[in-house]
Amino acid sequence: MTGRDVDIFQLPRGVKVLPPRGAHRREWVRRTLLDTFHAWGFMRVITPAFEYLDLILRGLEKGSEERVYKLVERETGRLVALRPDFTPQVARIAATVLQHYPRPLRLCYGGEVFRHMAGEGEKEIYQVGVELIGLDLPEADAEMIAMAAGALENLGIDKYSISVGHVGLVRKVLASMPPDIGHRAEEALVRKNRTEMARISKDLPNLWRETLQALPTLCGGIEVLERAKVVLRHYEGCTRYLDYLGALYAMVDVYGLAHKLVLDLSEIRGFQYYTGMVFEVFAEGVGGKIGGGGRYDNLLARFGKDEPATGFGVNVDAILRVLEHEGIGLPKRPVHYLIVDFSRDKREALTLAKRLRHMGWRVARDIIRRDLKGSVEYAKEMDIEAVIVMDEELKSQGKVLLIRTATGKEAYVSVGSLLVPKGGNYV
Repeated sequence: MTGRDVDIFQLPRGVKVLPPRGAHRREWVRRTLLDTFHAWGFMRVITPAFEYLDLILRGLEKGSEERVYKLVERETGRLVALRPDFTPQVARIAATVLQHYPRPLRLCYGGEVFRHMAGEGEKEIYQVGVELIGLDLPEADAEMIAMAAGALENLGIDKYSISVGHVGLVRKVLASMPPDIGHRAEEALVRKNRTEMARISKDLPNLWRETLQALPTLCGGIEVLERAKVVLRHYEGCTRYLDYLGALYAMVDVYGLAHKLVLDLSEIRGFQYYTGMVFEVFAEGVGGKIGGGGRYDNLLARFGKDEPATGFGVNVDAILRVLEHEGIGLPKRPVHYLIVDFSRDKREALTLAKRLRHMGWRVARDIIRRDLKGSVEYAKEMDIEAVIVMDEELKSQGKVLLIRTATGKEAYVSVGSLLVPKGGNYV
């Protein structure tokens, strides 16, 4: 294929271009999420988009290398990788750069992660998330759930549910079985495949068969924990995990969110570094999860500092799909004014634009030569709220013509009436 044969509109599968409106909406979601996290006392950290492959893999489970995008560093010949996940990066920062900072650490972040996915799946995912490092109490996990719920509600999303489980419990049960059976059962649980679970358990001894068939049914409200104590009574240590979930449920109830929880005791998240409570967030009408997280008490030890941690992340583009599906309005007009000046001397227009910007308004100058109708159509197309029109006669009167692009309403107003700080009662 020659350069002339290349389709200039074609992109690699799994990535996207966001035009101004899409970029603005994503930025609004990102900022709303981070503002929520800041309100809970979390501080932002920035991690590199790529790191040395061996460090990246230290924070991931075995077999993950095939999902990682790799490059060669020209100066050293070492393999580097685009980050596939934020949590191991933040864990390493906490264990090294921030090792002497007082605990707990409340850290948040935002940016792209890159994962090789088969087929048409997303390969460049914009995530925003938090990590709470140094606490091992149910209250810390409850804070993650409550903060995730608060972030959604700050975005206007109220039709959601949060599925909560405990990987320690599932692993305890599966560890009692032969490794090949436990591995197959774990894969079936990840896929929520009850048919496969029934096939796996069909020829097993009674206890294992009954457990594997019952495990996917342990899903519901707080009453599930009592049922689970009966089903799992033969597995030593499971009661401790169930009691933890009970304490967690009570904490979440204090936040007024218990009605949003679904206890799913067969829940296993995708990354193997999770050690305890895990949760996933789902919204009505949109397939797949929009976020999730959990406890990962052993991850920091891989980087030399053994301490407990919990956190979660959300997929910003998945949230945008929820907002669109629910018809929840997003900010559409990032620019407040377009100044059009038909007089020869443009200095007053430039001065007015400067003064308005100093007061917090977003202002563009219509420098191109065209008629007023063309400028108003341009403002509408570019989501600019209003057009300020100036000419020689209006300048002599100290006035401008103000045109609202959404309604076409026109009004002659004084220049001084425009010069109010953003947030004031502007005309």
